Amino acid sequence: MRLGGAGQFAEVWMRIEPAARDHGVAVCNIRDYCTPSVTQHVLGVLLALTHRLADYSRDATDGTWASSPHFTILRHPIRELGGRTLGVVGWGVLGKAVARACESALGMQVIVADRPGAPHVEGRVPLDELLTRADVVTLHCPVNELTTGMIGRRELALMKSDAVLINTARGALIDVAALADALRARRLGGAAIDVLPQEPPVDGSPLFADDLPNLLVTPHTAWAARESRQRCLDSMAENVHSFLEGGRLMRVV
Repeated sequence: MRLGGAGQFAEVWMRIEPAARDHGVAVCNIRDYCTPSVTQHVLGVLLALTHRLADYSRDATDGTWASSPHFTILRHPIRELGGRTLGVVGWGVLGKAVARACESALGMQVIVADRPGAPHVEGRVPLDELLTRADVVTLHCPVNELTTGMIGRRELALMKSDAVLINTARGALIDVAALADALRARRLGGAAIDVLPQEPPVDGSPLFADDLPNLLVTPHTAWAARESRQRCLDSMAENVHSFLEGGRLMRVV
């Protein structure tokens, strides 16, 4: 069995772990297989949102450009990212990789949020402070009782009106109805959402409305580069081989 991708992971794991221990079932995990893919995704959607690529592509093909008296059209604000602040929530392998990429490739400055419910760590900032300072907020933390709904109406109101929010972690981290309202009211500069509280979203989502500006929604594909999927399969095969040889590679039970 492979677990992952759903906000209900913690609840499922609480049932599986004791049952596995009681029945002598080995449980292994895999880590760090999709870091390059997620990092590319974050940079890709960030550039798409700040350069308003979807809006300008539509303007180029729907007749707007053809009817312009000028060689160009400048209907949507484009911002450079150099010197702007990236706020990272979740300082694990993924958060650090995204931070390095944004620093080196885009010249951004990075701030990191304290872990919810944990003591303050030198060099980090409280989440509220991060939200008020960051031009881009990217989420890379797990979902649990402390992080579920951590970005709601109050938190969105703290963000800059032109800030960008990116979530490639877990859908339950964000109140999606509140996010839809913030985008619709143009209290936020844009958002890229790769994960939703319900996957697949058989009951729809407030983010599927057609009047939300500068929003990208993707179907949980940030991790899904072919190379990352191959590393996933290779890691699972290594776990099985280790178990058959009597090893404990990546064993959690």
